Amino acid sequence: MGIFNFFKSKKTLEIKVIKIKKDIEAIVSEVCSENFSVLKYGAYEINPKYLVYWICVNTDEVRNKLSNDKILKETLRNVIINAEYPIEAVNDVFVGFESQETVDRESNGDWYLHFK
Repeated sequence: MGIFNFFKSKKTLEIKVIKIKKDIEAIVSEVCSENFSVLKYGAYEINPKYLVYWICVNTDEVRNKLSNDKILKETLRNVIINAEYPIEAVNDVFVGFESQETVDRESNGDWYLHFK
């Protein structure tokens, strides 16, 4: 792979990662009863399987509701597939749910520490 193609493929991957995040936000907004945010991180430039999305809500109750919703979880997995994310990495991409209540209780409100 030439240097131009290397950078082009990295840019294409970043565009997909951003699109997935926006699609997750749109889908969750239809089923979430409180404000939320979607956090993404990972070394997906090194390997596409190193991608993480956290759906961050305020309460444990909403977190549990969303994380137990099998249809929602399947829909979110399909977002990754439909974005044409590298197929070999689709099942390794992590999509999780966490609440401010848990972060406050377990990590003194520090999200960075909580995910570390």
